[in-house]
Amino acid sequence: MVKWNCDGKDVVSGTSKKIPFTINIENDESKDITGEIELTLKITESREEIEWFIMVDQKKTKPVSISPQNPDILKIPYKLSKGEKTSIPLLVETPKGVEIGDFAIVELNDNGNFIDLFKISIRQTIIVIKTTIGQESKIARDIGLKAQTEKADYIYSVLAPPDLKGYVFIETLYPDRTMALLRTVRGARNMIAGEVDISEVEPYLVSKPAVESLEIGNYVEVTEGPFKGEKARITHVDMAKDEITLELQNSIVPIPLTVKADSVKVLDKEVK
Repeated sequence: MVKWNCDGKDVVSGTSKKIPFTINIENDESKDITGEIELTLKITESREEIEWFIMVDQKKTKPVSISPQNPDILKIPYKLSKGEKTSIPLLVETPKGVEIGDFAIVELNDNGNFIDLFKISIRQTIIVIKTTIGQESKIARDIGLKAQTEKADYIYSVLAPPDLKGYVFIETLYPDRTMALLRTVRGARNMIAGEVDISEVEPYLVSKPAVESLEIGNYVEVTEGPFKGEKARITHVDMAKDEITLELQNSIVPIPLTVKADSVKVLDKEVK
Protein backbone atom coordinates (compact mmCIF):
# COMPACT_ATOMS: atom_id res chain seq x y z
CA MET A 1 0.00 0.00 0.00
CA VAL A 2 1.16 3.52 -0.78
CA LYS A 3 0.68 6.33 1.71
CA TRP A 4 0.45 9.85 0.32
CA ASN A 5 -0.10 13.45 1.37
CA CYS A 6 -0.35 16.80 -0.41
CA ASP A 7 0.88 20.22 0.75
CA GLY A 8 -1.44 22.18 -1.56
CA LYS A 9 -3.79 24.68 0.11
CA ASP A 10 -6.74 26.72 -1.12
CA VAL A 11 -5.43 29.79 -2.92
CA VAL A 12 -6.74 32.88 -4.72
CA SER A 13 -4.70 33.71 -7.81
CA GLY A 14 -4.52 35.92 -10.86
CA THR A 15 -4.46 34.68 -14.44
CA SER A 16 -1.40 33.11 -16.09
CA LYS A 17 0.06 32.15 -12.71
CA LYS A 18 1.81 28.94 -11.72
CA ILE A 19 0.61 27.41 -8.46
CA PRO A 20 3.16 24.95 -7.02
CA PHE A 21 2.36 22.00 -4.78
CA THR A 22 3.88 18.65 -3.85
CA ILE A 23 2.59 15.09 -3.57
CA ASN A 24 4.59 12.95 -1.12
CA ILE A 25 4.29 9.19 -1.41
CA GLU A 26 5.66 6.32 0.71
CA ASN A 27 5.79 2.55 0.19
CA ASP A 28 4.87 0.90 3.50
CA GLU A 29 4.72 -2.62 2.09
CA SER A 30 7.40 -5.27 2.51
CA LYS A 31 8.12 -5.41 -1.23
CA ASP A 32 8.91 -3.18 -4.18
CA ILE A 33 5.85 -1.68 -5.87
CA THR A 34 5.05 0.24 -9.05
CA GLY A 35 2.03 2.32 -9.87
CA GLU A 36 0.71 5.69 -11.04
CA ILE A 37 -0.41 8.87 -9.35
CA GLU A 38 -3.46 10.24 -11.17
CA LEU A 39 -4.42 13.91 -10.89
CA THR A 40 -7.10 15.98 -12.58
CA LEU A 41 -8.87 19.34 -12.29
CA LYS A 42 -12.57 19.80 -11.56
CA ILE A 43 -13.21 23.17 -13.20
CA THR A 44 -16.05 25.66 -12.84
CA GLU A 45 -15.83 28.60 -15.24
CA SER A 46 -17.93 31.02 -17.28
CA ARG A 47 -16.62 29.78 -20.61
CA GLU A 48 -16.20 26.04 -20.52
CA GLU A 49 -13.68 25.88 -23.38
CA ILE A 50 -10.92 27.66 -21.42
CA GLU A 51 -8.06 25.27 -20.63
CA TRP A 52 -6.14 25.01 -17.37
CA PHE A 53 -2.82 23.16 -17.18
CA ILE A 54 -1.35 20.70 -14.69
CA MET A 55 2.17 19.32 -14.92
CA VAL A 56 5.16 17.85 -13.10
CA ASP A 57 7.52 20.69 -12.17
CA GLN A 58 10.56 19.39 -14.06
CA LYS A 59 12.34 20.33 -17.26
CA LYS A 60 10.99 18.91 -20.51
CA THR A 61 7.72 17.73 -18.96
CA LYS A 62 4.57 18.14 -21.02
CA PRO A 63 1.58 19.77 -19.32
CA VAL A 64 -1.84 18.21 -19.48
CA SER A 65 -4.55 20.65 -20.61
CA ILE A 66 -7.96 20.31 -18.97
CA SER A 67 -11.27 22.11 -19.47
CA PRO A 68 -14.89 21.26 -18.66
CA GLN A 69 -15.37 20.39 -22.33
CA ASN A 70 -12.18 18.31 -22.52
CA PRO A 71 -11.40 16.58 -19.20
CA ASP A 72 -8.11 14.74 -18.89
CA ILE A 73 -5.84 13.12 -16.30
CA LEU A 74 -2.17 13.64 -15.47
CA LYS A 75 -0.61 10.21 -14.86
CA ILE A 76 2.71 10.01 -13.03
CA PRO A 77 4.33 6.55 -12.88
CA TYR A 78 6.40 5.60 -9.84
CA LYS A 79 8.52 2.69 -8.63
CA LEU A 80 9.29 2.44 -4.94
CA SER A 81 11.39 -0.07 -3.08
CA LYS A 82 10.40 -1.29 0.40
CA GLY A 83 10.02 1.67 2.79
CA GLU A 84 11.05 4.22 0.14
CA LYS A 85 9.64 7.75 0.10
CA THR A 86 9.60 10.28 -2.71
CA SER A 87 8.20 13.74 -3.42
CA ILE A 88 6.69 14.83 -6.72
CA PRO A 89 6.76 18.60 -7.40
CA LEU A 90 3.79 19.80 -9.46
CA LEU A 91 2.28 22.95 -10.92
CA VAL A 92 -1.15 24.15 -11.92
CA GLU A 93 -1.11 27.05 -14.38
CA THR A 94 -4.14 29.34 -14.42
CA PRO A 95 -5.31 30.31 -17.92
CA LYS A 96 -5.55 33.77 -19.50
CA GLY A 97 -9.20 33.84 -20.50
CA VAL A 98 -10.95 33.03 -17.23
CA GLU A 99 -13.23 35.35 -15.28
CA ILE A 100 -13.35 36.44 -11.65
CA GLY A 101 -15.06 33.70 -9.64
CA ASP A 102 -13.93 30.86 -11.91
CA PHE A 103 -12.11 28.11 -10.02
CA ALA A 104 -10.52 24.67 -10.28
CA ILE A 105 -10.26 21.95 -7.65
CA VAL A 106 -7.21 19.70 -7.82
CA GLU A 107 -8.26 16.06 -7.40
CA LEU A 108 -6.31 12.84 -6.82
CA ASN A 109 -7.41 9.29 -7.62
CA ASP A 110 -7.34 7.38 -4.32
CA ASN A 111 -8.12 3.71 -5.00
CA GLY A 112 -10.66 4.52 -7.70
CA ASN A 113 -12.21 7.57 -6.05
CA PHE A 114 -11.12 11.10 -6.97
CA ILE A 115 -10.85 13.21 -3.82
CA ASP A 116 -10.46 16.99 -3.52
CA LEU A 117 -7.01 18.29 -2.55
CA PHE A 118 -7.32 22.08 -2.77
CA LYS A 119 -9.08 24.87 -4.68
CA ILE A 120 -7.65 27.60 -6.92
CA SER A 121 -9.95 30.64 -7.34
CA ILE A 122 -9.43 33.44 -9.86
CA ARG A 123 -9.24 37.10 -8.88
CA GLN A 124 -7.96 40.34 -10.38
CA THR A 125 -4.38 41.48 -9.74
CA ILE A 126 -2.71 44.83 -9.09
CA ILE A 127 0.21 45.73 -11.33
CA VAL A 128 2.59 48.70 -11.27
CA ILE A 129 3.27 50.74 -14.42
CA LYS A 130 6.32 52.97 -14.72
CA THR A 131 5.41 56.41 -16.07
CA THR A 132 6.89 59.77 -16.96
CA ILE A 133 7.60 61.62 -13.70
CA GLY A 134 5.23 64.52 -13.12
CA GLN A 135 2.59 63.13 -15.49
CA GLU A 136 1.18 60.38 -13.26
CA SER A 137 -2.35 61.81 -12.87
CA LYS A 138 -2.70 62.63 -16.57
CA ILE A 139 -1.46 59.18 -17.58
CA ALA A 140 -3.86 57.52 -15.12
CA ARG A 141 -6.75 59.49 -16.66
CA ASP A 142 -5.59 58.55 -20.17
CA ILE A 143 -5.48 54.87 -19.20
CA GLY A 144 -9.01 55.08 -17.82
CA LEU A 145 -10.30 56.79 -20.97
CA LYS A 146 -8.51 54.26 -23.16
CA ALA A 147 -10.09 51.39 -21.22
CA GLN A 148 -13.54 52.95 -21.67
CA THR A 149 -13.01 53.60 -25.39
CA GLU A 150 -11.74 50.08 -26.04
CA LYS A 151 -14.39 48.53 -23.73
CA ALA A 152 -11.59 46.92 -21.74
CA ASP A 153 -13.83 45.76 -18.89
CA TYR A 154 -10.98 43.70 -17.47
CA ILE A 155 -9.45 46.93 -16.10
CA TYR A 156 -11.22 47.78 -12.85
CA SER A 157 -9.36 50.80 -11.49
CA VAL A 158 -6.31 53.03 -11.95
CA LEU A 159 -4.58 54.81 -9.07
CA ALA A 160 -1.97 57.57 -9.21
CA PRO A 161 -0.98 58.33 -5.58
CA PRO A 162 0.25 61.93 -5.23
CA ASP A 163 3.10 60.79 -2.98
CA LEU A 164 4.42 58.22 -5.46
CA LYS A 165 6.37 59.70 -8.35
CA GLY A 166 6.82 57.87 -11.65
CA TYR A 167 4.35 55.02 -11.07
CA VAL A 168 0.63 54.20 -11.26
CA PHE A 169 -1.28 51.15 -10.01
CA ILE A 170 -3.72 49.27 -12.25
CA GLU A 171 -6.23 46.72 -10.99
CA THR A 172 -6.78 44.26 -13.84
CA LEU A 173 -7.81 40.71 -14.59
CA TYR A 174 -5.50 40.36 -17.59
CA PRO A 175 -2.05 42.00 -17.16
CA ASP A 176 -0.91 40.93 -20.65
CA ARG A 177 -3.92 42.50 -22.39
CA THR A 178 -3.51 45.61 -20.23
CA MET A 179 0.08 46.09 -21.36
CA ALA A 180 -0.96 45.70 -25.00
CA LEU A 181 -3.60 48.40 -24.45
CA LEU A 182 -1.05 50.78 -22.91
CA ARG A 183 1.23 50.79 -25.96
CA THR A 184 -0.67 53.77 -27.33
CA VAL A 185 -0.88 55.68 -24.02
CA ARG A 186 1.80 58.38 -24.03
CA GLY A 187 4.01 58.30 -20.95
CA ALA A 188 3.09 54.75 -19.87
CA ARG A 189 6.34 52.83 -20.16
CA ASN A 190 6.59 49.30 -18.84
CA MET A 191 5.20 47.01 -16.15
CA ILE A 192 7.26 46.32 -13.05
CA ALA A 193 7.73 42.57 -12.67
CA GLY A 194 5.50 40.84 -10.14
CA GLU A 195 2.18 41.59 -8.48
CA VAL A 196 1.38 44.06 -5.73
CA ASP A 197 -0.51 42.94 -2.64
CA ILE A 198 -3.45 45.12 -1.63
CA SER A 199 -1.73 45.77 1.71
CA GLU A 200 1.01 47.62 -0.20
CA VAL A 201 -1.56 49.90 -1.85
CA GLU A 202 -3.72 50.62 1.20
CA PRO A 203 -1.42 53.35 2.62
CA TYR A 204 -1.98 55.34 -0.57
CA LEU A 205 -5.76 55.05 -0.22
CA VAL A 206 -5.83 56.90 3.10
CA SER A 207 -6.28 60.64 2.74
CA LYS A 208 -3.57 62.58 4.61
CA PRO A 209 -4.03 66.12 5.94
CA ALA A 210 -2.38 68.56 3.53
CA VAL A 211 -0.42 70.09 6.39
CA GLU A 212 1.59 66.86 6.85
CA SER A 213 3.41 67.42 3.56
CA LEU A 214 4.42 71.02 4.37
CA GLU A 215 7.41 72.34 6.31
CA ILE A 216 8.77 75.68 7.49
CA GLY A 217 10.87 77.15 4.67
CA ASN A 218 8.85 75.63 1.82
CA TYR A 219 8.37 77.98 -1.14
CA VAL A 220 4.71 77.85 -2.18
CA GLU A 221 2.09 79.46 -4.38
CA VAL A 222 -1.30 80.46 -3.00
CA THR A 223 -4.04 78.72 -4.99
CA GLU A 224 -7.20 80.17 -3.38
CA GLY A 225 -8.59 83.43 -2.04
CA PRO A 226 -7.64 87.09 -2.65
CA PHE A 227 -3.90 86.28 -2.69
CA LYS A 228 -4.26 83.59 -5.35
CA GLY A 229 -1.12 83.39 -7.50
CA GLU A 230 1.13 85.05 -4.91
CA LYS A 231 4.43 83.36 -4.00
CA ALA A 232 5.28 82.93 -0.34
CA ARG A 233 7.49 81.20 2.21
CA ILE A 234 6.04 79.11 5.05
CA THR A 235 7.06 80.54 8.43
CA HIS A 236 4.84 78.47 10.72
CA VAL A 237 2.94 75.17 10.56
CA ASP A 238 -0.04 74.45 12.84
CA MET A 239 -0.69 70.71 12.67
CA ALA A 240 -3.70 70.84 15.00
CA LYS A 241 -5.60 73.40 12.92
CA ASP A 242 -4.30 72.21 9.51
CA GLU A 243 -3.10 75.77 8.90
CA ILE A 244 0.13 77.46 7.84
CA THR A 245 1.47 80.99 8.16
CA LEU A 246 3.01 82.55 5.07
CA GLU A 247 5.31 85.46 4.34
CA LEU A 248 4.43 86.91 0.94
CA GLN A 249 7.54 87.34 -1.19
CA ASN A 250 6.44 90.33 -3.28
CA SER A 251 5.23 92.42 -0.37
CA ILE A 252 7.26 95.56 0.46
CA VAL A 253 6.53 95.04 4.12
CA PRO A 254 6.46 91.36 5.17
CA ILE A 255 2.86 90.51 6.01
CA PRO A 256 2.08 87.27 7.86
CA LEU A 257 -0.82 85.46 6.23
CA THR A 258 -2.52 82.42 7.78
CA VAL A 259 -4.31 80.05 5.38
CA LYS A 260 -5.51 76.47 5.23
CA ALA A 261 -2.80 74.01 4.25
CA ASP A 262 -4.70 72.80 1.19
CA SER A 263 -4.83 76.32 -0.29
CA VAL A 264 -1.18 76.28 -1.43
CA LYS A 265 1.00 74.19 -3.68
CA VAL A 266 4.68 73.61 -3.07
CA LEU A 267 7.01 75.11 -5.67
CA ASP A 268 10.24 74.23 -3.91
CA LYS A 269 11.32 72.83 -0.57
CA GLU A 270 13.43 75.91 0.17
CA VAL A 271 13.34 79.55 -0.95
CA LYS A 272 15.96 80.23 -3.63
